[in-house]
Amino acid sequence: MEFGRGLLAKGWRHCVIAAVVIGSSLPVIAVSAETQPAAVEQTASVAQAATETAAQAEVAIPDVGDFDAGKAFFTGGTSFKNGGPPCISCHSAGVGKLGGGLLGPNLTKVYADPAKQALLNIAWVNSPGIPVMGPIFSNKNITEEEMNHLKAFLKAASEKEVAPSSTGKFTLISLLGSVGVLIFFSIVWSNRYSKRNQNTAHDALWKNYGGKGGR
Repeated sequence: MEFGRGLLAKGWRHCVIAAVVIGSSLPVIAVSAETQPAAVEQTASVAQAATETAAQAEVAIPDVGDFDAGKAFFTGGTSFKNGGPPCISCHSAGVGKLGGGLLGPNLTKVYADPAKQALLNIAWVNSPGIPVMGPIFSNKNITEEEMNHLKAFLKAASEKEVAPSSTGKFTLISLLGSVGVLIFFSIVWSNRYSKRNQNTAHDALWKNYGGKGGR
């Protein structure tokens, strides 16, 4: 009989302890159930923000330069802010009726050639240590904005086929022009000489080049 009572008392104590434990855990479960939607919503927001950030990172950064502005700087249609000469005076890039200069390298494919990327570096362009350009652009710096425009122009130029150079034609035209100018001034001077000496232009030219005159 006493054994039964002890067992009953022991069982009662276990029931009381179990009730206390279950009762204390119910508020935690209730709070978790109430806060679960907010936690899920917050997690979804974070995931969405991360997705948008990744998507933005995948978008290519647009070129800040303008093709038309770069072409104008290259050909001299627009002057550089600090007074530097146009690129076409020394370089060619498939633009201009007579091509470009031969003093510097052809820049048509410079944007696509890793070995020539330094030519698009503003620090290099404005450096006083480089030949020819150094003494000029170290005192008349190209600005960052101008270089960005030039890069946009040269990027487009690199995507086209290299046009045949017109420098030979330019040289021939210059040579013929020089000869024409010399002939013109020689005739004018001979006419003046002839009038002064009352001789024909033929006699004046003959005397001028060491002859004795006359026919």
